[in-house]
Amino acid sequence: MGGKNKIKMADLRAALLGEGFQDVTTHLQSGNVILKTGKKPREAMQSILEDVTHSAFGIRPQYFVRTVQEWERLIAENPFEEEAKDDPSHVLAVLMRKPFEATEVEKLQELIQGPEKIRAGCEALYITYPAGIGTSTVGKTPGWNKLVGSGTGRNWNTVLKLLEIARS
Repeated sequence: MGGKNKIKMADLRAALLGEGFQDVTTHLQSGNVILKTGKKPREAMQSILEDVTHSAFGIRPQYFVRTVQEWERLIAENPFEEEAKDDPSHVLAVLMRKPFEATEVEKLQELIQGPEKIRAGCEALYITYPAGIGTSTVGKTPGWNKLVGSGTGRNWNTVLKLLEIARS
């Protein structure tokens, strides 16, 4: 977890282990946590993780919980397979907490002025940035923040690495 509420991943891992979670692994400094949860529903797990983080660090970030099977489906649904193979750091999967309509995504695509493409999956948005993310102006597209702002994005390298960690 970065930005103004930075938490060291070792500290987050220790807090989660202290709450009884098993096999807690973190990846990078962006709040990627892989752990065993049992059979709790997604919303319950998100709430538990948020409560633990709030209790331990005084902040309440949003968690986007997915099972290994859901992560595998997210990968299988990627409509930018070639782009992900050729330039994985410029393909993002954006996990969403609240439902979205595919028509919202299509309308947003029509408004995008640059080369970026956005597509809807079941529970994620997929975005490709062929000219690079840092120079992209797609974030200024009307409706962008309303739709994409409620999610959290991971580039394709990270998406694949998280599945690799979760399977091990």
